[in-house]
Amino acid sequence: MHEWALTRRLLQLIEGEARARRLTRVSRVRLRGALTPAECDSVRFNFLALARGTIAHEAELEIESHPVSARCPACGGEALMLDHHQPCPHCAMPTLAPVEGELLSIIEMTAL
Repeated sequence: MHEWALTRRLLQLIEGEARARRLTRVSRVRLRGALTPAECDSVRFNFLALARGTIAHEAELEIESHPVSARCPACGGEALMLDHHQPCPHCAMPTLAPVEGELLSIIEMTAL
């Protein structure tokens, strides 16, 4: 459900920007963020469903995924978090907390 809301918000941002610039069609959107492969697939699937009937209905969606810097609240160890359920590599505690890099950003939008 998180990816559905995320994708809905993404489309709102795309449509708002396109309207502000008086564009008629968005053909490509490039994102960068900390998403697992499964989350990327879910966002792509949701984008296809939610974009129907919008200015982005035929847009190609590209997602560049990267790991998130995280810290373990139990031992203070730092690690790159590749998965939201990844345990701490230092003490195996299952509660890594993101420090930075968790944002999803639109880095490029191609439109007419």
